[in-house]
Formats: sequence, structure tokens, C-alpha cells
Amino acid sequence: MTPRQAAAPALATPMTSAASSLVGWTAVVLAGGRNTRMRSTLPKALHPVAGVPMIRLVCDLLRSVGCPRIVVVAGESAEAIRGVVGPGAQVVEQAAPLGTADAARAARECVGDSGPVLLVHGDMPLLTARTLLEMAGRHVSAPTALTFLTAYVPDPKGYNRVERRNGKVHGVVSEADLSPAMRGAPEVNAGMYAVEADWLWRALPSVTPNTVGEMPLGDLIGIAVRGDGVEAYQVAEAAEVQPVKDRIDLARAERILRDRVRERLMLDGVTLVDPATTYVDASVEVGPDTTLLPGTTLSGRTKIAAGCRIGPNAVLVDTTVGAGTSIGASTIEQAMIGQRVWIGPYCHLRHGAVIGDDAELGNYVEVKESTIGARTKVNHFCYIGDTTIGADVNIGAGTITANYDGVDKHRTVIGAGAFIGSDTVLVAPVEVGPGAHTAAGAVVTHDVAPGVTVKGVPARLHTPASEGGRQA
Repeated sequence: MTPRQAAAPALATPMTSAASSLVGWTAVVLAGGRNTRMRSTLPKALHPVAGVPMIRLVCDLLRSVGCPRIVVVAGESAEAIRGVVGPGAQVVEQAAPLGTADAARAARECVGDSGPVLLVHGDMPLLTARTLLEMAGRHVSAPTALTFLTAYVPDPKGYNRVERRNGKVHGVVSEADLSPAMRGAPEVNAGMYAVEADWLWRALPSVTPNTVGEMPLGDLIGIAVRGDGVEAYQVAEAAEVQPVKDRIDLARAERILRDRVRERLMLDGVTLVDPATTYVDASVEVGPDTTLLPGTTLSGRTKIAAGCRIGPNAVLVDTTVGAGTSIGASTIEQAMIGQRVWIGPYCHLRHGAVIGDDAELGNYVEVKESTIGARTKVNHFCYIGDTTIGADVNIGAGTITANYDGVDKHRTVIGAGAFIGSDTVLVAPVEVGPGAHTAAGAVVTHDVAPGVTVKGVPARLHTPASEGGRQA
């Protein structure tokens, strides 16, 4: 697109209209900065906020507003960042940390020579869809080549300030070059830009290194002021654009984003009995009429359907929960739980646990890599590992599936309608047939045929007429 003719840029004020989406745009996410202030071996862009890496939050936000092309510019951490940016995002590497303008130039091949481009930083996890869409709308309607984001912040220290003359943007002044009169100026350059690609590639060569050898993207504002004109859009909430530079900023962003998540859930019909003690990651989904009790933590890709009751003090990680299920104070990781299930309190469901509809797990049950059928009851103090249990089975208190022989893990299979007596030990590999019974305290070392009863150590076939019997 040919740069539009310069006109007097309007004073930065919130827009009354916004773009409906970013369809047709390319977003360039800058994530190649040094990681000095975080004092961490983990790249800054990968530090999580509300359970999600910052760079993924920004990319997901762009996807949510329909941006079809996302290019992430990373430094030496490019490979690690590539693994978390999500579907459709391209990662390119900035060969050397020579500043944000140089980082933008590294994206040229992926961006192409024309079309609108949004330049955004990967350490701004609090950005909202409204800000992206309104800034895009401002840029499309403005007769200028460049639109940039500004904010009024209570403490502008560390920011470059927007210089205005008669209300019009005249340029941006670095903090090192501020005059005494401008040191308290509250309007700052927030570091996000909307620009036409062809103008961007022509302007970038004019950006020169600063005193520390870096080429700042903010210099584009002065180039636009002297040429094709600039438009400023003021963000409504300054917290959105405050970057995460250190662990203090990280904690602040965490608090704000978790508050947003809690508010969103409550507006969507979820009851949080005590929001201040309920922690929900930004990636979690919760259906309406679900109640989250105090101390509950929902992490990762957890999805909870409608009408559930979770907590108090429940921890769910990457777990799917069906409608109408109740989970007490339990820890559940990478499990799939059906509808109307009753769990806990004090259960531990580990990876690979699949719980069928209407099943019940009593106090202190541990389940790992196991499937528990519909309407089956697993009562107190049980360990179920590497096991498949059919429907309508009763597992008595104290039952253990002995799945490990010291070298390998083995599976246990329990057929539908079986009754496993209290304190039964099932020594895998072993199969208990449908409708079979084990007596209390049985140690089952061989398969049990359907419909029979075994008892003893080792378990033997129980014949009512005699105390003897064959080994099961």
C-alpha cells in the first residue's frame, strides 16, 4: 500500500469504533530481548503468567481477534519459543540483539512487502482484544503511515515520552534526553505500532544505533512525523502495556491477569465462593453453574463442564471433568472424568486416569493409568494402577492392584459386575471375570473365572460345601 498523505494527527483519545478483526493483518511479536533483569535461565518470554507463557498469551490474543499471520522474532531462545507459540505462528531468529528495529527487519521475509502490520512486544501479557482492535481501527481510518500506542502512567520513569506541540505528536524523546520540564510528563510511548509494510521496510534503514549500539523501533515515530505523518492512540488502561521486565513486574501481571480470569468466570455464570483464594489459569475453561470452593487451583488445559462442585482445596491439572461432577479436596493430574462422578476427599488421580459416568471414588483413593467403568465404586484407601475396571463393580476398602514386579509394570482387568472384597491384593498380570467375587483379604495371583468366588492367600476357588478348593 502506498503511504497515505500526511495530515494533522488527532490528539490521542479512545476510539468510538474498532476494527471487527485483524483479518488481512500480519502481527510481528518481538521476543528477542536480553533476559538480564529476570535473573533466570528461562527466556523471559517463556515465564508464565496465570499459568501460560507470556509469548503464548500474546499469540493466543492475536489469534482470538482473527489475525491470520503471526511472526515471532526471537533471539538465541528461538527453538524453545517455537515450541510454545501455538498453531500457525512462525518463529524467526534475530541473529544479534541489535534492538527492536533490527528485530522487526528480521521478520521481513515472512511479512512480505505490503499490507498492514502490527508490531507488538512479547513481554506484554496484559494486552486486551479491545486495544488491538481499536488501534487497528484507528490506523485504518487515519491518513498517516504509522499509528503508535501511548499511555498515561503514574510513574513514567524508564519510558520514552511523547512530545506534543499544540496537541500534535512532534516526536518521542528518550528518557536520557529529557529536559527538566518533560521529566514528569506522564504520556509515554507504549511500544506497539501499526504500520504499512512497504513504508516500514523503507523507513527501517533510517534508524541508527543509539549510545548502547541498539536500533530502537520508536525512532520510526520521528521518521513518520517528518514524512508521511503519525497517529497516536491512547490505551484506556495503562496496566495493559506495562512490560514485564523483572520478577516484580511478573508478580504484578500475575495478580492482574488472575483477577481478570476470575471476573470472566463469574460473569459467565461460575460461582467462586472466595475469589481471593481461587486460582484459575488463563487457559482453563469452566462451565456455568459450577461452584469453585475456597483453595481450589485449576491449571493447564483443565476443562470443567456445567453444574460441577470443585473443592475446597482441590488441585486439577490438565484434567477434563464432565457435567454434574463433585470433587472434594483432591489432587488430579491429566485425568478424564465423566458426568455425575463423586470423588474424594483426599484422592489422587494421576496421568491416564479415566473415570466413567456416575462412578464414585471414596477417601484416599489413588488411580494411575487406569479406566474405571460407569457406576463403579472404589471405596476408601485403595490403589488402582494400570487397571481396567468394567461397569457396576464394587472395589472394597483397602484394595490394591500390585502392578509392579520390581522390573516391569503389568495390568489388571476386572470385568463388569465383579465384587472385590476389602483388603484384596490383585497381583498383576491378572484378570477377574465379570460377576466374580473376591473375599476380604484375598491375594489373587491367577485369573478368576466369571461368576465365581475366591478367597484366601493365595486365593482359591470358594466352594460352600467344603473349606477346600482349587487355587484361583
